[in-house]
Amino acid sequence: MRVLFVYPNLYTQMGFNHGLASLSAVLKQAGHETRLVNLNENLPPVPTHEDLWREIVEWGPGAIGFSCLTQQYRAAVEIARFLRRRAAEEGRELPPLVVGGVHPTMVPEETMAEGVWDHVGVGECEDALLALIERIERGERPSDVPNFLSWKDGARPEREVAPVASDRWIHNKVGEFPNLAELPIPDYELFDVQRITDQKHGWFGLLSSRGCPYRCTYCLNHKIVDRYHDELERPVPDLGFFRYRPPAKLVEEIQWVLARYRGIGTFIFDDDLFTQSAPHAIAIADAYREAKIDVPFVVNSHVKRLDPRVAKALGEAGCKILKLGIESGSPRVRKEVLQRFMTDTDILKTVEAAEKNGLHTSGFLMVGLPYETHEERWQTVDLLAKSGIGRFRTSLFFPFPGTESHRLALQGGYIRPEQELKLTDFTESSCLDFGSEENLFIDKLATCMPWFVTSRMDRFRAAPASARYRPWVEQVLAMDETEWAAFKPTVRDVDRELALEASRAAELHYSIRYNAFMGVRSDFYLAEEQGIEWNTAAAKPIPDRLRDLALAAAADEVC
Repeated sequence: MRVLFVYPNLYTQMGFNHGLASLSAVLKQAGHETRLVNLNENLPPVPTHEDLWREIVEWGPGAIGFSCLTQQYRAAVEIARFLRRRAAEEGRELPPLVVGGVHPTMVPEETMAEGVWDHVGVGECEDALLALIERIERGERPSDVPNFLSWKDGARPEREVAPVASDRWIHNKVGEFPNLAELPIPDYELFDVQRITDQKHGWFGLLSSRGCPYRCTYCLNHKIVDRYHDELERPVPDLGFFRYRPPAKLVEEIQWVLARYRGIGTFIFDDDLFTQSAPHAIAIADAYREAKIDVPFVVNSHVKRLDPRVAKALGEAGCKILKLGIESGSPRVRKEVLQRFMTDTDILKTVEAAEKNGLHTSGFLMVGLPYETHEERWQTVDLLAKSGIGRFRTSLFFPFPGTESHRLALQGGYIRPEQELKLTDFTESSCLDFGSEENLFIDKLATCMPWFVTSRMDRFRAAPASARYRPWVEQVLAMDETEWAAFKPTVRDVDRELALEASRAAELHYSIRYNAFMGVRSDFYLAEEQGIEWNTAAAKPIPDRLRDLALAAAADEVC
């Protein structure tokens, strides 16, 4: 049977959907055909609703599957309603509409109550979707397939009257988690992978594991674990949530990818926690090195889960960047709001240990967290300045519906419902309200975080660049809303000039690089722009390598 996937992914980061690629691979392995309509403005021309309808009419799929985050869910509903209206106007029978992904998994009942979906998928659905598609192909009206909410009589209500009462559908229990060792290589061909890779400057995402043992309030993992625990009626350790791909299969996949796509410069392992299992991380690193894969890679870690043996193995295998979830510089907020039980010392020591093994460090952080005070937001700035971390990615906190953090934010009265439905990413604006003055500060902090951090580096070490950046931070802080709105579009241009001046003076600093929300330490980005391996450049003391890099940068005007 033919299955058409639809991926609403507008006005957010362009990327590759691992879930859709895996689902498609499983369906193709069973003899089905798949196609994808990928809606992303970075991959023009963006298909219109009419384009999608024409694809359905001409190709004739037997089912249509959507995957969406919360930020894209309203767009998916709009498309689904359009398709139903169009089918009615032309007197055509519309194939079953199936939806899955983060949002339906977190709030499946709300999703089903929309009245536009025939089936709502929960959790990991490789096995379940295959079963659903095969039932549909046989002409059955399935209502009892695991992992799906389906209408009791197998047919959606005739009229779209939302919300639809819950007694009209069945919420089937989840099935077992898919066995990663048995899944085929993801169907990369589903996507326009070459164009995506080119757009992402050679960065290519992989997965070597699934799952996470932690229960951070802002993440969907704790909700998934609870659902599988309740519905399978087994202790959490027996669920098999945290799973690994065999190193040999991963190497086979990587070699398959390299044989088909050009210009891959960095592999990024999108595992929630690549370093959680030291034996797995070391086995992957060893297999990567032994296969002589000459492409650097990036992994996600936890500040309390970087075994020295793992750090050494990663460095030797060609790991380029170690990404760490820091989120907030306030120990209280990390513990009480985010349920991240780690100390400042844990963070500082992990950054130091990583860099000793030649691993450039990258920190994820969020601003605009509920219950976080103004002073605690400054603690985030100071922790970054003190750590000397290689880079950091600043995002505005978004509470996904169904998570504990959403409940906390709602309980505290922070959420603006009208804004919550409009957002498409984590970098432009927040759906939380802290009052006009603090909202303005949070926007400034999120936009100019590299300036804030550089301006306070001299609190912890000799840092001449702090004096250069501090007046700019003071100027930004003094701006009212109108002045800030006028200045904000110029931030990237001002940053380039500041970075050029600091580089020429051989002053260590952070600059906005690669995208609007990334702050990168100058010795790394200068080395990269000069075509020098950062590991080699880092062999010298920072003042010496900065002087060398600054001379080259000034000569070539790479800043």
